[in-house]
Amino acid sequence: MDGLGLLKWQLDLVARLEWALRRKLVAADFDCIVWNTAGEALRVEAVPLLKELRARNLTSNIFRSQRKWRT
Repeated sequence: MDGLGLLKWQLDLVARLEWALRRKLVAADFDCIVWNTAGEALRVEAVPLLKELRARNLTSNIFRSQRKWRT
């Protein structure tokens, strides 16, 4: 997936998910993902991607961006 139309924080989370899965995401994988823009988080919510996460014994289906400190 080329990541067109994704913000930097979304690209960072996609990269973390790809690292966890040990493969690149394909277009169909994005149908399984729900974005939380307020919390800058990615949630894998549907099969087959959710099933793949479970098969790899990943303990969470939520990937969060680093919190930004506010002044």
